[in-house]
Amino acid sequence: MNGRTLPTAIGAGITTFLLVAVALVGLLDFEFSAVVALPVGLLAGLAVLAGTATSIDRAGAGARRFASAYAAFGLVVSGLLVLRYVNVGRSVLSTDLVVGVGVAAALAVYAVLFARSRSPVR
Repeated sequence: MNGRTLPTAIGAGITTFLLVAVALVGLLDFEFSAVVALPVGLLAGLAVLAGTATSIDRAGAGARRFASAYAAFGLVVSGLLVLRYVNVGRSVLSTDLVVGVGVAAALAVYAVLFARSRSPVR
């Protein structure tokens, strides 16, 4: 276990929770669909958190890069949503911007880790 295992596992769990919950709310065609979607998303997120925490150290370099980028999306989006909730930049932080910054963060993390793995000096 290294210093990236726990943040990666937590971020991957948050990302999975967000993706599953939002997808189910959109797919279920009845009122109060969040009553079903949120617990299912939470269970999926907890399963990914546990699976990532126990197996990330044995994964290959490409899988670890992908998991770190996937986790970065969830951590950045949840951080921006917290800022929006406490009225810091609420007028600027639209949902589209939050998701776009999350995707940009995930791509940046993957690119940096990919470049670091190709660098001869560590």
